[in-house]
Amino acid sequence: MGILHNFFAPRTPQQNGVVERKNRSLEDLARTMLSESSLPKYFLVDVVSTSCYVMNKVLIRSVLKKTPYELFNGRKPNISHLRVFGCSCIVLNNGKENLGKFDEKAYHGIFIGYSINSHAYRIYNKRLMTVEESVHVVFDEVYRKSIQVSKNSTEEDEQNINLEKLDYCAEK
Repeated sequence: MGILHNFFAPRTPQQNGVVERKNRSLEDLARTMLSESSLPKYFLVDVVSTSCYVMNKVLIRSVLKKTPYELFNGRKPNISHLRVFGCSCIVLNNGKENLGKFDEKAYHGIFIGYSINSHAYRIYNKRLMTVEESVHVVFDEVYRKSIQVSKNSTEEDEQNINLEKLDYCAEK
């Protein structure tokens, strides 16, 4: 039988409520992720792409009790690779740039999503101001949570958090 196309009148979103609700959910999730990560608005495309990726892996359809990924592929999704959006990370330079004898082998970046074509992560390179894909990434999600706690705290709490940061850095 094939795929059946239903056409709607132009500029009438009322006729396609399911898609409009999905778009609204994507916008809400993307807005929340962008404000929590404190990244500039020009990362909006990456935020929407990541939010769509997460929604397809995690959200459960209420009627079928399955995720969209599970409906499409017939198996439960593996979500162990999901990371906190906008967290700090360290990426290994494995031959992308020519390094001198005493140059750093890794650089700091910001996690901005997942690769479409491979099992890599999309990272914003702070030094070069470019977006790169890499598998060799170490995430620093714990430090990000410490920063979030310090926004709404007293001076005593901030001193305790600063001590925790020092302990965390000393462990590494």
